[in-house]
Amino acid sequence: MKHATVAVVDADRKQGQECCVLVRELGYPATLFSSLEELAGRLANDPPQAVMLDLDTVASDPQFLRGLKKKHPHLHFLGMSRLRYHPGLEEVIGALLYACLLKPLDPEELAFWLKSISDHKSTND
Repeated sequence: MKHATVAVVDADRKQGQECCVLVRELGYPATLFSSLEELAGRLANDPPQAVMLDLDTVASDPQFLRGLKKKHPHLHFLGMSRLRYHPGLEEVIGALLYACLLKPLDPEELAFWLKSISDHKSTND
C-alpha cells in the first residue's frame, strides 16, 4: 500500500521542520509550507492527501479552506494546536478538519490518523 503524502502548513519554520521529521519517521513523505496560500499554489502539481495545519501559527479562514476542499475533495485536513479550544474557529474545526491533534504531537496518535487517511486513499484508488 502506498502511503499518503503529507503537507505540513506551519508559519514557524523550525516547528514545521520538526513536524516533517516526525511524519517522515512514521514513513510518510512530507513537505513544509509556510501558509495556506503557498500550499494552494502548489496543489495542482502534486497534491497531498493529508494537510497538517498548525492552528496556532497559520490564519485559517473557513471560506478559504472550504474553497480548497471544494477544488480538492481528496484533501484531509488535520489540525494541530497547543489549545483545546479555538474561539472563532469552531466552523473550521467542526466541519473541515478530519481530526484535531494536541501539541506536542503524540506519534502514535499521528500514526493512527495518517494510516486512516492512507487506508481511505487506497480504497478510493
